Amino acid sequence: MNPDLMRLIDRWAGVPLCFLLTLWDRLRRWLSPRPRRPQPQRILFIELAEIGGLVVAYPSLAHARRRFPEAEIYFLTFKGGQGILDLMEIVPPANQIIIRPDGLLRFLGDTIAALRRLRRLRLDAVINLETYARFSTLLAYLSGAPARVGFHRFHEEGHYLGDLYTHKVIYNPHRHAAETFITLVEALGEEPDAEPRAKIPLENASLEVPKIKTTPQARRAVQEMLRRQYPDLNDDHRLVILNPNASDLVAARRWPTENFLVVARGLLQDPRVLIVLTGTAQERDHAETVRLALESPRVLNLAGLTTLAQLIDLYNQAHLLITNDSGPAHFASLTELPVLVLFGPETPRIYGPLGENVEKIYLGLACSPCVSVYNQKRSPCTQNRCLRDIPPQLVLEKARRKLGIEA
Repeated sequence: MNPDLMRLIDRWAGVPLCFLLTLWDRLRRWLSPRPRRPQPQRILFIELAEIGGLVVAYPSLAHARRRFPEAEIYFLTFKGGQGILDLMEIVPPANQIIIRPDGLLRFLGDTIAALRRLRRLRLDAVINLETYARFSTLLAYLSGAPARVGFHRFHEEGHYLGDLYTHKVIYNPHRHAAETFITLVEALGEEPDAEPRAKIPLENASLEVPKIKTTPQARRAVQEMLRRQYPDLNDDHRLVILNPNASDLVAARRWPTENFLVVARGLLQDPRVLIVLTGTAQERDHAETVRLALESPRVLNLAGLTTLAQLIDLYNQAHLLITNDSGPAHFASLTELPVLVLFGPETPRIYGPLGENVEKIYLGLACSPCVSVYNQKRSPCTQNRCLRDIPPQLVLEKARRKLGIEA
């Protein structure tokens, strides 16, 4: 579904629905208060739109397993997030509730089916990882869980979500998202006291994500895929992955294509470098334009040809990933692959990929970040200088250094 349409639905349908359900909830609690279990047995996490955000959510899921060892964990997400949940092996496939957002009727049908399943589960708690999103707030309430944890606006203007959370947490824009997600888990375990919840230090919070290994069979399959386009592949090649795309949710996150071309041409001066272009099936035509512009047999277009699992296997054999701020930067943090990720409209301080081998390139202009949870990631920017002004030569130098090759 178009991101702008989803934003319109969230605003114009979400606000009145949150208001009406808040009135209903107050009446219900007055007539029949429901006690909650001291230790939840079934916990649902919600994170819908951002697939890369599921990797950032991993530390909070791991924290929940430590904090509530007897609890069964469920996860509600869009269809695109199913693959990464499977790869991280933190939530069993049977405990994943999936909504397909491709088409309004299918979206509504899946939403109704998801709510029916959630009600049958008799959940004890819901933790909504999304910030100021009315759709996920409504799902949390309609799930029937007596304990509902989420980010609440308190005295902020706008961002109306009603009063549907039982455990309200302040959203802190000065902390990494992985840390703020952990505060939601901690809030669930706290006894009722003065709001907001989760007044805890975060210095020792574990932000580790799993490392996914590649089997010998999967390694051979990736090599065969590469050899179909470049038969001369051998162990001396330096495999560099370029991801010149970014999701439609924030189009301003794209570094100009001509800058990627400058970096690619510079790297191709070394005969050992083999460049692989990746992306979704919808991005294949753009990747093919890049491949043709480079005019080299050592540039391969795998956009739309790999599953998520195969992409991880490719990362495990590559030497470097250069990418816009997008999902692949987070997927690569599940491997040992060195990554150069370009930030502009958003800040790496909040949503930088987790991992030791990630280098974030960010100019930090006065207007950046201009997209955030406060504006539903909609920027008024007509010229993303925050990315355009990142010099290709700087990225090329960093790439050569990581690859250990001479200029």
